[in-house]
Amino acid sequence: MGWVDFSADDRERVKHALKQLAEPGTLDELGIGSLRDGFADLLFPGFSTIQTRAKYLITIPRMLRDYLALPVVVRRRQSPEQYLVERENKLAASLTKRHVGEGVTGIIGSSMGEGEGVTRHPSSVYWVALRIWGIVATTASRNQFLRSLRSDEDPLGSTLLDEVDDNDAGSWGSRIKLDRYAHDWFENVGIHLTNSEAAFLSEKLRAGPFHSLPTQFEHHDLRNEMLGYRSFPALAEGIRIKTDLPVKTRDAVEMAHSFSELICGAHIRFNHLVAVKGGRDDLITAYGQEWEAWSQSPHVGPESVAQWVRETRARPNVYTLQFLNDWSGAVAKGATLSSLDELVRQQAVRNKRERSILNKPLPREFGWIGMKRLDYRWSQVRTILSDIREGLAC
Repeated sequence: MGWVDFSADDRERVKHALKQLAEPGTLDELGIGSLRDGFADLLFPGFSTIQTRAKYLITIPRMLRDYLALPVVVRRRQSPEQYLVERENKLAASLTKRHVGEGVTGIIGSSMGEGEGVTRHPSSVYWVALRIWGIVATTASRNQFLRSLRSDEDPLGSTLLDEVDDNDAGSWGSRIKLDRYAHDWFENVGIHLTNSEAAFLSEKLRAGPFHSLPTQFEHHDLRNEMLGYRSFPALAEGIRIKTDLPVKTRDAVEMAHSFSELICGAHIRFNHLVAVKGGRDDLITAYGQEWEAWSQSPHVGPESVAQWVRETRARPNVYTLQFLNDWSGAVAKGATLSSLDELVRQQAVRNKRERSILNKPLPREFGWIGMKRLDYRWSQVRTILSDIREGLAC
């Protein structure tokens, strides 16, 4: 596959999208990814499926502060982009060495070999989160922000024009927030948060987008309780009974849950079609049973689709929007399996065309293909919130 990009920002977006496609359970055979991502952005803004640990929300701004602390003559010889690449590679090596044999997961670059560099730079993976949660006060992209640092211009899109930071009188330092700054922080860096770092991130989440779930968890002291829910459906059930949460927040969770449940049926029928094509009687039986269980529950009708699109500001293409309306309407009316399967078949082929698994030879062994019930990045958010909980307990 190839693509044309016109800037480093374009390249980063494409690399991010390709990485997400490699994540288990994200293969979008039915083209509903924009609505899924819209709900994820509504519930968990700034988070993504390729974020691993909360520590990177601390190390990236510290690296930026380190760069600003360099003598001007040194900064003229080394751009902030070059500096970040060098430091992120060293961070990967340091964290890997520090935690070797401990079974620690989520260290970006832990598998790189001698002389290799990090393929996924934390500053790219976490940049949107740093912006949304107010850790770096700017609306600029990562590359725009770094270019501004390099040219000594005011940071493009800065949201804090006059704020002064007690830790750094310079205007640049005031835009990069930290719990505290120590020039030797890198010497003993580890993947786990200190108490101070965890408290800092907790406060940043508390001050974040008001109706988002992480912000509401902090406001209502629900973080630790919600971490007990390992799946999004379980989380949605837990939130349903929290009547002290804002109605807008609970409604967003309920809509996301309803969408997930509705589209789960379509993915069951899709996998049933694949099983029939592959002559897999075992899977045909299993998916038939899943369908029977799914069909016992009530599901929303077409009237909900427009509301989902409006609330998430998602932009599904015309035929995907038509499929969602047709599918929800057919389910509500109790349409025949053959007509439901035809809706799914048409959507899969329109979405993937010749690349659809329905149009390609099947591998000898295959199982479930694509999505099922949607997670909306809760597993990644849960890991980061767990890091904060453990840091606060130190």
